[in-house]
Amino acid sequence: MSKTISRFRFKHFSVSHHRSAMKVGVDGVLIGCWTETGNAKRILDVGTGCGLIALIMAQRTPGAFIEAIDVDEPSIEEASENFSVSPWSERVRAFLCNYCDVRSLLKKDEGFDLIVSNPPYFDSGVTEIESAREKARHQGELSPLSLLSGAKDILNPGGSVAMVLPCDLSTALEEEARNLGYSLLRKCLVRGHKEAPYKRALIQWIYDNGLSDQLNEVPTEYLTLESSPNIPTDLYRELCKDFYLKF
Repeated sequence: MSKTISRFRFKHFSVSHHRSAMKVGVDGVLIGCWTETGNAKRILDVGTGCGLIALIMAQRTPGAFIEAIDVDEPSIEEASENFSVSPWSERVRAFLCNYCDVRSLLKKDEGFDLIVSNPPYFDSGVTEIESAREKARHQGELSPLSLLSGAKDILNPGGSVAMVLPCDLSTALEEEARNLGYSLLRKCLVRGHKEAPYKRALIQWIYDNGLSDQLNEVPTEYLTLESSPNIPTDLYRELCKDFYLKF
């Protein structure tokens, strides 16, 4: 008898993630729900894994087209299957593609309005990537800085980049982003509970040659996930209420 593979269920879609390099996780849900989408009509999910962020984007942006890329073939196969059974199958597509080759997906004058990613941040110094998950998390494959650098050539005017990364990397990356011509649009620090340190940063930049940074100071947002064990805070509940079943 074959074993039934369970799916991770959200309010309006579900995903299988047993084959993907990156599984369903809190980081992916947070960046998908928190990112400001504006009037984005074309969105790129970089390192899609099982397709979670792409599906969140599809639910949040009626009429937008979402392209999802990954270098891991099983991830793309699984993401494609997840997209095909979602309510937005006509608007979400998955491609086996390296980030540096994304331009091949676009026509000459086309670009993206928004690029969103839960990029690799695990930098252990290992030289041999032994597992798909380790490969997906290793900075040698796609660093947050290379994500920003590459975005400049594929963003539409006024386009933005959003990602989640460890807090200890965020300050240095903000400086590099300014050097590349980005302005900070939003920033949110995340911790698990009120006694815990802030470990994750949700950050979104707009590519405008630094003009917004010169005009506006962006206040930092703060998010605590649990008020007590397994009890989400009101802010966390509000942010993800359209997705998590328990919210």
